[in-house]
Parts: sequence; C-alpha cells; structure tokens
Amino acid sequence: MVLRPGGFPEYSPAEQLVFDEVRKIIETHYSQYGYAHIQTPSVEANTVLLAKNWEDAGKQIFWLYGLAQGNEDTKDYSLHFDLTVPFARYVLDWENELTFPFKRYQVQASRRGERSQRGRFKEFRQADMDVIRQDEKDQDKGKNLYYDAELLFVVAKTLWAIVDRFLGKKAFTVRMNNRYLLSWFFSQFDEKVIPALYSLLDRYYKISFDDFVAQLKELVSDQDAGKIISFVKMSFADLPSDLVDNDSYRRWYAELQEVMQHVQALNLDSKYSIVRDPCIIRWLDYYTGTVYEAYFYDDMGLGSISGWWRYENLTGYINPKKNNYSWVGGTIWLSRIVYLILEKMKPENTTAIDYLFVHFAETTQETLALLQTYVEQGKTVEYYPSAEKLGKQFTYADKKWIPNVVILGEWELKEKIYKVKNMKTGEESTAKL
Repeated sequence: MVLRPGGFPEYSPAEQLVFDEVRKIIETHYSQYGYAHIQTPSVEANTVLLAKNWEDAGKQIFWLYGLAQGNEDTKDYSLHFDLTVPFARYVLDWENELTFPFKRYQVQASRRGERSQRGRFKEFRQADMDVIRQDEKDQDKGKNLYYDAELLFVVAKTLWAIVDRFLGKKAFTVRMNNRYLLSWFFSQFDEKVIPALYSLLDRYYKISFDDFVAQLKELVSDQDAGKIISFVKMSFADLPSDLVDNDSYRRWYAELQEVMQHVQALNLDSKYSIVRDPCIIRWLDYYTGTVYEAYFYDDMGLGSISGWWRYENLTGYINPKKNNYSWVGGTIWLSRIVYLILEKMKPENTTAIDYLFVHFAETTQETLALLQTYVEQGKTVEYYPSAEKLGKQFTYADKKWIPNVVILGEWELKEKIYKVKNMKTGEESTAKL
C-alpha cells in the first residue's frame, strides 16, 4: 500500500541518482552562460500571486491557513504555482542589489491543484532561467532580442545533453510561435469566439484532427474554418514579410528574423530543428512576443519538455510604478523529463559511493585512517559497520553497485599494504600503506 499522496513524486535511491544527474547537467549548462543561481520561498503573499488573477490561478494554487499567526481563516499566503511570478517579486525586493541585465536560474518545486496524469503532477520540479532588463519600453529604440536567441540556444543545448545521456539521442523539435502573430490573425474574427479559438488551438495535439475541425466549425463559419486550418499548416516560408499590410504582422516578422539571425550566429546545432507552430499558445497572459516549446517527435502526448517566452509588464502587475522591466525566460520541466527517463529504464545503481572499506575487527583504526585519506582526496567512501563475513560485505557492495572494495586485514597490515578489488572485473590491485 502506498501511503504518500498522489501527484507528489518520490524516488527510490536509484531513481534519485538519475534525478540528481539530470539536475546537475542543467545547472552546469545554465551557469556556464552566466546565469546566477537563486532560490525563492515556497510561500508567497496572495497579493503577489493573484496580482492579475493569472487566468484564474486562484483555482490552482494551494492556499495556506494560519500562517498569519492566529488568523486561521484568513488566506493571505499560498504555495507558488510557478517560479516566474515569485521571480518578479524577487526583482522588486532586490532591485537595488542587482546589476541589470540580471541573469538568473532557479531549480525548485512548484505546486498546482491540477489533475495528475502521465508526466503531470501536483508537485513538480522545474528549471527556470531568465534575463531581466530595465527601460526597454521605448519602441523607437526597438527591443534587444539577443537574449530571446540565447535562451533558445542554451535550453536546446541543455536538453540535448540530457537526451544524449539518458534517452539514446531521442529526437526533439523546438516549436515556435508569436503572440503578436496570433493577435493579428484572430483580429479578423468575432471577438466573442477568440478565447474559444485560443483554447481549441491549445488542445490541437490532445485531440484528433477530425475533432479539431468539428469543434472549429461549431465556432466559426466553414469559410473561416478553412482560413484557420490553412494558418495552422503554414511554415515559416509561407509567411513572407509582405503577406499583409498590418503593423502587428510586420512587428512579428521583424522579431522573428532578428531572433533567427542571432540563433544562426550562436551556431545552434542542426540536431535541433525549429518549426513554426501556431498551436503553441502559452496560456498565461503575461507572455508577450515570441514563445517556444520543445517536444519529442514521437511523444507529443507527453506534453512539452521545455518552454521559453518573452514578458513585457510582469513587475508592473505587482507594483504599477515598476513597469520598466522586460525580460525573456524559459524552463525545462525537470520532473517530466525524469518521468520519461524512468519510464524507459530501470536504474540499478543505488549509490554514488566509489569505495567500500571492509570491516576487520583487528584493523579498525588503521582502516578508518586509510578511509580518511581517501576522503581528503575527494573520493566518496563507506565503511561497513560490523565485522561480518567477507562474502556478506562483498554482497553488500554488489547490491549497492559500489565499484571498488578496499581490504586492509591483519595480513595486509603486517605487509604494510592494502588491496583494492574491482567488483565488476574481480581484479585486485595492491598499494602500499
């Protein structure tokens, strides 16, 4: 019988090692490109979390009672539902200490009251990275879009490192869209049906194409449905700069060209294909401009494994006087990727220990002294706790996948040596004390 609550992942020691290695790959790549590590509290004030009622976020967050010391019925605080809104609050609290552009990464848990399913959980770990800038509101100067490309580059490179290590170079694609383009396209339809059209596009990969067409025709005329279907199937090449005489369209097209020029300059590897996908919506309405998501070619049903996007006014929702910040950010859905890895493999290595030191009652002091020299050299060690039969101690090492066993018995001590046995090959080497 499993006692833990559903939707809250928990790992065996072997599974935890996989999780830790994936996290280390992410942190190594993020920090390599100058992103500083921060953490924020799991709890935020509801005045922050619900500053703009992020598309009914109040229906998803876990409310906390009694945190205000005695006001048990007052819901003043909640567990954060993502890492983006807390980061906006963090910037406002620490802005006098930060140097802008400020680049941060954050690997932490978020919690949402949604239905658990394959790859989706009530509690999940995500690995965010963001760049926040000041005074980017002057449209005459234009936006600096370099970081849109840098995030795409770093996240794609990081994903490939994970896939290459654990999933046999499983192919994934970066799917790209732009909120300005969507705004332009949907402006030709009745504004009353636009929210439903967004919702339907967002479900495109979760339903069959026939269902998509049928639901589409319930919202718009057959002629308009044909326009939308054609729009969904258009590639980048089908969208020339002079397709329409419209400011929103020209703005989107110019941004796309600039981002892609930066991506090419960064030499993004051909292993990562980039395609236009109008079904990438990113529902939270603080997203603006370019949005991306990454999916595995052969497993769209899992959902995205990463997403990144641009924001224009997130701090302004929390404090209207602080609307002079813009940034781009992204995330790798750490828990979802680990879920897929564990679905594909059964990890056996239950420890990161390099050496097990065998316990002999007659040489306890000398063995512990030798063990300490290994620790000082940066090696990971374990000392068997009691003087059991040698075979039992070797079996313990095998079960924990400890690759080496150090033997220092009475005979070895007299000869002023010790032995190291490789548990995979059975070979023994000798070293002087």
